[in-house]
Amino acid sequence: MSRDREPNERKHLVEVAEYSGEPAVMIAATQLGSDYSERRKRQIVDEWIAFFRSGPTPIRSLRLTSRTPKRLFDALSDQHQLTSLQVKWGDYDDLSALSSMSQLNTLILGGASKVRSLAHLAGLQRVETLEVEGLQGLIDGSPVGEMRAVKDLEIGGDWMAPRNVRLRSVAFLAQMPQLEQLLLHTLTVDDLDYTPLLSLSNLRKVRVMATRGMTPAHDELMRRLPWNG
Repeated sequence: MSRDREPNERKHLVEVAEYSGEPAVMIAATQLGSDYSERRKRQIVDEWIAFFRSGPTPIRSLRLTSRTPKRLFDALSDQHQLTSLQVKWGDYDDLSALSSMSQLNTLILGGASKVRSLAHLAGLQRVETLEVEGLQGLIDGSPVGEMRAVKDLEIGGDWMAPRNVRLRSVAFLAQMPQLEQLLLHTLTVDDLDYTPLLSLSNLRKVRVMATRGMTPAHDELMRRLPWNG
């Protein structure tokens, strides 16, 4: 369900040589067609890794539009000037590369099927829009509750499969009174307790997946909250 939250024009890039200092770019460094040899495809990824490893760049808004290998994702760790980062999908599993991105306002992590810990999100105190989807297994969402600026939150599993992710609890939502939009899709909560949603007085839009045995019942949540869809 990830979507581009910043419709401002970006330059589309494949190779590092095409970059000329723009602050907003879209990069498709993988899944390239037959116009590129297998050797050149590997070189393109290596060149982007070297580019990002060389230190902060003029890029403020970065969107990775093709499969993002773990080593490319990890290479972003020095890009602490970023205000917006969007990743379509990939095999990245360690979010520590995000820890230094203190300027981030928008963070969209799609296809995060290998991610097992959200701990490195806790220190991102300027993020207002957070989407993490494609998650699998059992996830502790409590680090998200420490993100005091998030107003628009989406967490989910793989909605295309579909394949649910499990959260231990949504108790962390009670620490986020600033939330205005909330979407929990393709997701179940182990303790079945959804009452923290009722404490979110600033919600304007909310939708969560129905689960058997959830408290309050799904119909009651729809009645008491500003339901969307």
